[in-house]
Amino acid sequence: MPAPAAVIIHGQTPATDILDEDNYDVSEFKTKMTRETRDRKDHNGNLRRREYFNPLVQISFNGMVKSFAGLAIQHPGTRVTALLNYAAETRGFDPSVGTIMIDDIEDTRTLEEDLKSAFNMTHAPFVVSA
Repeated sequence: MPAPAAVIIHGQTPATDILDEDNYDVSEFKTKMTRETRDRKDHNGNLRRREYFNPLVQISFNGMVKSFAGLAIQHPGTRVTALLNYAAETRGFDPSVGTIMIDDIEDTRTLEEDLKSAFNMTHAPFVVSA
C-alpha cells in the first residue's frame, strides 16, 4: 500500500494567490509604488508646484526557506532577475525594465519552525544593469 501524500489539493489556485518564489514558501508578498517629491514654494512659503520623480517599487516578502539555493543564498546588493509574484506589469511598473536589487534580508530561527527569511527589495525602472 502506498504512503499517503503529504499534501492533497482540490480546486484551482486563483490568479491573485501568492506564488512560492525560488526555494521559498512565501507567506506574504507586498509591493509599494512610490516616487520622491520636490516642492516649489512662492515667496510666502505657499506650495505652488510639486514634482514627482524617481519612480520606485519597494518589494517585501517573507516565508520559509525550502533549500539553500537560488534566491535563498543571495545577499544584499544582489540583482534579482525575476520574481513570480511580480512577473507582470503592475500599476504601470514593468518588472522586465530596469533593475530589481536586494536591499536587506532578515533570517529568523525558532525551535518551533524552520528557517524564515524576510526580503526587502527595490525595483528601479531607470537603473540599467549590464
